[in-house]
Amino acid sequence: MFRFALLATTFLICLASLSCQDYSSGVQKTVTRADETVATAALHAISVAQQTYSVSNDGNYGSFQQLVAGGYLDDRFNSDKPALKNYVLTMEVVKGPPSFACNADPAGEGPQGRHFYLDSKSNDLHANATQPASASDPIAQP
Repeated sequence: MFRFALLATTFLICLASLSCQDYSSGVQKTVTRADETVATAALHAISVAQQTYSVSNDGNYGSFQQLVAGGYLDDRFNSDKPALKNYVLTMEVVKGPPSFACNADPAGEGPQGRHFYLDSKSNDLHANATQPASASDPIAQP
């Protein structure tokens, strides 16, 4: 009887441990997805800001600082490499012919989300799980 009780107790401890691991893993995935949502929303806001800026600036696109100064983006973006949640944004602006490309890359330690890319040629958001994304990466799926 003692063996059965010991075996049952051991089983319950293992089961509880696995449940906690599944819960922690689920929570981490939820946090990662929330961070990705912030990054993708920022890229879409940048795209709209760039399109609006372009109309008022002879077809040219602006840097983060120019977009903020013009009122197209808020002060969170007023940097060469703005950081939002666990993502860092970078942007390349070309004057002739006018174009822009913007990346959102995970920053920090621990489990990280996908890398995202958006440019002036398309409204498509591209994603890469392991390295900075580019136009050649697949279109991001939610």
